[in-house]
Amino acid sequence: MEDLFKGQVPEGEECDLQIFIFPHLKEFMTVDLRYSDPIVNLLNTEDIFTDRFYSAVEHEFSLVARRETGSPFSHLINLPLRMEELIRDISMSFILESLGIDPDDDESVPSVVVFVISGGALAVQSERLVDNLNSLIGSEMLKSNGYEWEGVLSRLVTEENEALNKINRDELSEAFGGDSHDYFTLWENRN
Repeated sequence: MEDLFKGQVPEGEECDLQIFIFPHLKEFMTVDLRYSDPIVNLLNTEDIFTDRFYSAVEHEFSLVARRETGSPFSHLINLPLRMEELIRDISMSFILESLGIDPDDDESVPSVVVFVISGGALAVQSERLVDNLNSLIGSEMLKSNGYEWEGVLSRLVTEENEALNKINRDELSEAFGGDSHDYFTLWENRN
């Protein structure tokens, strides 16, 4: 994770656009590094995952699911993987479009790196995440456009941590109540 925050994609090319996704939140950040003053945006999933988005997913999934093939069972078995790729591609197109970038114009599409901020790395790296973003685009930029971006990022990290903690508490509660299929006991006295 640390290497990804140095502003380069794994092949060593300069990254133009960075997207910071917090899986359990409705907000996410983008940092467009194509300009001398990077553009930082706070976006909301409600603006991306619209009826038009879901219609596009349904249409494309229908085409993929009904595709003629010589190996129908193999085709159906691989549908979850194809669905994941399809949703990723359509989501990226809608995010780029919301940023004013035409996803169909290959020359205008920037190189993109997506950081999914969650799990163990979130807990261990939360302060480092803010520091890395600060060093990447500069502390002055993080305070521009009327936003305290460092504060926004810190808030998102805190909210993602809280969401994960709640999910863990709920799963543990289900496990102790015997309602979870993820946990089992070797012996249980139901008297």
